[in-house]
Parts: sequence; structure tokens; C-alpha cells
Amino acid sequence: MAALDFGMALARGMLPTSEKAQKDLANLAGGRNIFKSEDWWNTQVDKQISEGYRTVERQDKEFLMPSGEYQPGKRQVSTSYGRTIMGQFSPVTGQFGMPYQPSYHPIFGYGGGIQARTSVSYKAPEGAVFTIDPRTREKQYTSRDFDVFGSNREDYTAGELSDIESAAKRGASRVKSESEATKASQRRLRRGTGGLVGKAIAVGDKPATGLPELGTTGLGMTAGLFGADIKL
Repeated sequence: MAALDFGMALARGMLPTSEKAQKDLANLAGGRNIFKSEDWWNTQVDKQISEGYRTVERQDKEFLMPSGEYQPGKRQVSTSYGRTIMGQFSPVTGQFGMPYQPSYHPIFGYGGGIQARTSVSYKAPEGAVFTIDPRTREKQYTSRDFDVFGSNREDYTAGELSDIESAAKRGASRVKSESEATKASQRRLRRGTGGLVGKAIAVGDKPATGLPELGTTGLGMTAGLFGADIKL
């Protein structure tokens, strides 16, 4: 059974056209350039159809390492409190500059017009690749975002299911055509290498059919002429 990466499986019509479903499949495979068997791709699509595909919960950051690979950073979530004044968020602090912790009511929210703002930052893994910003002299890490999938699943729509069926039919037809073309090519090759020339051996090889070496003693056929053998 052939091994296919994401692009090859998509070209064969084995994958759904839904972008969200494709992201789920690529993530399950470990990346778009990872090869999996045809059976693996078919099994994952069948599971998506029966259970739904996973949806992206959030995006995190991963950082470039000296090996050329990327590793996820440590996600850090912090909450600050303040008021929005003239469109600008102004943080507030408690006594002696300590972090402000306002009381919260499930109906009225934070008292005194205080708003909560959550920010997310990422700590790079030890040894991650970085450069120094000439202006601030701070480390600038090479990073990229990646999708984090949650436990929630989304069902295919009727239109998406119809697209999957149509793509599967087109893929099966394409594979059948390729198979027939390969068989036809093999038949032509067998016809071209048949007969006495095909059975004769190359110079230096040991004879397997009883015929002499090709190009040394003719084709090994003899004919009688007035009681004498003439070698063809």
C-alpha cells in the first residue's frame, strides 16, 4: 500500500474540501509533509465523518532551535485590572503598588467600573535561537504560531459530505485510469522483449534457455543446404 503525504492524499481526492477538517487531518498526521498509508488517511476521514472533526481552540507559539526544529514555548497567562479612559486602558494597582484584586459580583461584575484584561505571553525554551535588537538590546526570538486543537468536534454539513463523496469518486476514477495506463505500458514492454531476441542472453551471462549469447554466434538457428548446416 502506497504512503502519501497530505498534498498527495489531497490530490487523489481522499481528503475533504473543508479547510477546518483539513487542518485537523494535517495535525493528526504530524504535519503536511509526513507520509501515512492510504488506509490511515481513509480511517481518519471515516472517523471525522462519524464523530466530527476537531476545531482549533487557540494558537500558541513555538520557537526555532539550533537543530532547525521548533519547540513550543511555555504559555503564561496574566490578568490586569484597570479602567478605560478616553479609549485607553489604564491599569490600577492596590496598596503599596501591589497587584490590584477587586471584588467580583457574578451579576454586577467588578465594582467601581474596574475591568479585567487578560494577556498571554510565551517563554522560549532553553537554547532557542535569538538575535539582539540593536535599539533595545533585548533578545528577539524566531517563532511561529501553531494551532492547538480542543476536545470539541464539529460535524460535516450536508454540502461538505456531498463534496467528500464527489472527490472520492473522482479520485477512484483517476487511480483506475493510472492503473490501466500502467498495465498497457507493461503489455507493450512484454511484446517488445518477447521472441528469440528477448530469450537470448547478453554477452557474458550464463545461458538459461539453451540459446547462445546474443551477438556472438547469431540467433542459434541452423538450416540444411545440400546436407550441410548453415548457421543463421
